[in-house]
Amino acid sequence: MHLKQEWLRRKEYRKTALACAIASLSIASGSGVNAQALVLEEVIVTAQKRTESLQDVPISVATMSGDRIDDIGITSLQEITQYMPNVTVNAGSGTPNLFIRGIGSGTNQGFEQSVGMYIDGVYAGRGPLAAVPTTMDLERVEVLKGPQGILFGKNTIAGAINITSNRPSDEFEGMVEAMYEFEYGGQQYNMVLNAPLTDSLSGRLAVRHDAPGDGWWENVATGDEGPEFDNWYARGSLRWEATDNLEINAKYEYGDFQSDNTQTVVYQSDFVGQENFAGVVPIPVVSDYDKGAGDAGTRKTTDTEVLALTIDWHLDFATFTSISAYSAYDLLSTGDTDVAAAPSLHRTRWEDYEQYSQELRLVSPGGETIDWIAGAYYQRNELDISRRIETIDFLQSGPLSTSALYAPDPGVPSVFDQEGESWAVFGQGTWNVSDTLRLTLGLRYNEETKDLDKSTNSEGLQVRAGSNPNLLVYSDPANFYSIADLRQHNFTDLSRDEDKVTYSTNVQWDVSDDTMLYASVSTGFKGGGFDESYSGAGYEIRLVHPITNEPIGGSVPGNDPSILEVEDEEVLAYELGAKMSLLEGAAELNFAVFRMEYDNLQVSSLVGDVFRVGNAAEAISQGLEVDGRILLAEGLTIGGAMAYLDASYDDFTGATCTTPQSMDPTNNPGCLTEDGSNITEPRQPGGQDLSGETLVFSPEWSASLFAQYVVPLGSNMQLINSLDINYSDEFFTSLDLDPNTPHDATSIINARIALASNDDTWSVALIGKNLTDEKTYLWRDDLPVTNSNSYYAVPERPRTIALQARYRFD
Repeated sequence: MHLKQEWLRRKEYRKTALACAIASLSIASGSGVNAQALVLEEVIVTAQKRTESLQDVPISVATMSGDRIDDIGITSLQEITQYMPNVTVNAGSGTPNLFIRGIGSGTNQGFEQSVGMYIDGVYAGRGPLAAVPTTMDLERVEVLKGPQGILFGKNTIAGAINITSNRPSDEFEGMVEAMYEFEYGGQQYNMVLNAPLTDSLSGRLAVRHDAPGDGWWENVATGDEGPEFDNWYARGSLRWEATDNLEINAKYEYGDFQSDNTQTVVYQSDFVGQENFAGVVPIPVVSDYDKGAGDAGTRKTTDTEVLALTIDWHLDFATFTSISAYSAYDLLSTGDTDVAAAPSLHRTRWEDYEQYSQELRLVSPGGETIDWIAGAYYQRNELDISRRIETIDFLQSGPLSTSALYAPDPGVPSVFDQEGESWAVFGQGTWNVSDTLRLTLGLRYNEETKDLDKSTNSEGLQVRAGSNPNLLVYSDPANFYSIADLRQHNFTDLSRDEDKVTYSTNVQWDVSDDTMLYASVSTGFKGGGFDESYSGAGYEIRLVHPITNEPIGGSVPGNDPSILEVEDEEVLAYELGAKMSLLEGAAELNFAVFRMEYDNLQVSSLVGDVFRVGNAAEAISQGLEVDGRILLAEGLTIGGAMAYLDASYDDFTGATCTTPQSMDPTNNPGCLTEDGSNITEPRQPGGQDLSGETLVFSPEWSASLFAQYVVPLGSNMQLINSLDINYSDEFFTSLDLDPNTPHDATSIINARIALASNDDTWSVALIGKNLTDEKTYLWRDDLPVTNSNSYYAVPERPRTIALQARYRFD
């Protein structure tokens, strides 16, 4: 059969199946509650580069439709993943965190993400691209758990987030929507317009604006309120049906995102009440969750662009797909990086990123004895990062440091210029042994190159005590030493080349028409790279004792480029699962048991005010995931998901020590180096042994439950009621697992009550989020540049109640 005709036949079949489901609900309505007549709507995904039912995919997949995302007022990818156990996406501290089953990239601008994000088939490996609010006008979001090293490929060692936006259709239609939050004044406005332009050409435009409100967090030191967001995002797309067999889709996205006065709180410090030289307390602890103290506000602006051209050519033997894309962003971040009320350390960071990618793919029609997929992928990217110290003056900090480093001429630059290139070829085949048994094997060959130039200019840095800018203070204030020289460092022409073969195999067995079992073994890898934040801070100092006049020499090595490198990480994963349809289609139940074994897991630790990276030796993530839903009666659906996770380091010696360990060297001798100084770098000799300890972002238990009840009101309206409960067990975000930094177990309750027309032309809804006002945090860690028990956190927003109004037209 001609492929285009086959595709249309399958499309018509899905429409017929949905019509039958709706008809069965109507029959149930007319004859009372009849559980046998209720049928759940089928969930369609493209997790394996084919359009197929979620229940047929041999992968643990969490999914959410675009309609549900819009209905419950989700405004970011971070909110979506709160409904998906074992999945975490948040803004973090410095870079976004994307973690699945306890595996992610940590915080460092040099990292690419371990969780691969794909938006309409285009890879978004950098954090700022992943942070784009892509929740508007979507068809669906799929989260594929575990390594996806064949069809998605690049660096998807922890999983993949596959986002599909709505394409233009042949009908004229549109939507306008507004949402207003009562307590803090936050506003959001959405508009979608779709129209046929010619018989074969149609276009779609989607625009979102997040308008700033009053903010829910107060900086008591400056009086500023935040966080404030002023975001603009637009997506324009064209669909051209050039022939019956050829379809071309073009898309352009632009985003302008700005955040001011982002929130941090110091929740513990040994320096409470202690004054510095200027007579002020540099680290006040403000007891309120929604208040903090910093001497300066923070600001981050990000501009993003994505241009993608997708060609689908339906041939007799396969569908040929070409995806050509250009992605870029510019980022400027400035603020108070010491997170303290004294002007100790202010930094500015610029990022400029460009990526070109090309994917070519052939997909067989399906339904044959051998179904297959073959393709190739190429990507080239350039990343430029510049850092500049605007203020560095630890004398103002008082107890922050035993030495008082400062810059009489601020503007100390650090430059990180990296170019990357990668290519891969891949193939996957499925042998349909019988009507009930299928065997699949996939292979991918990858090559990747990274070239780096990195420079750090330390000229102008000095140390001082009191009013003398040339004195260095040690713990004994009677001894003063004058500093003579610091020098500049450059690393040029650094390069990494690596190649890897990954494989995946699985077997599927249809035990019955309603139950499918699967087992899989797969591998994945994430390329190595370079530590962006490490300054190569080697320096020479010539010291002279002011009393004895004896010269005292000293140096810290910093010109060894190998300390910048992070090795590639690998994984071997096993998964056993089942997908079941119950009660003749009225219910579904799925489960997956998994084990993932990682070598050279890439990690990052907060050292000073930057996040340094290294490799843990081995880690294991294993557990159980269960999800399901049931249509109990007409209009009443309940469901949810639950996960048990056991994720820990199998071998990780030399991990960064906690602050309490470093302060107590007698009981923690491993936290001292040979020269007696404290451990400050991951994977250095000494340090603590985290073997057997938990990974970050790894709650042992997590769950999400939902219920929706639709009540008819007369013949034209309905009342839609939904309730969601999202639970997360205790977990850490700080690599050193400091006992002062765990996140408490929390239960977040969200609800929505909407009055809507039966044809969904209009709706008015009240949306409540975090109704019990739980105090939750995105991040907890040591307070930067301190050497005592001081800790900060990034709180999440408290309870909010918003009004949502929507109107659709055609």
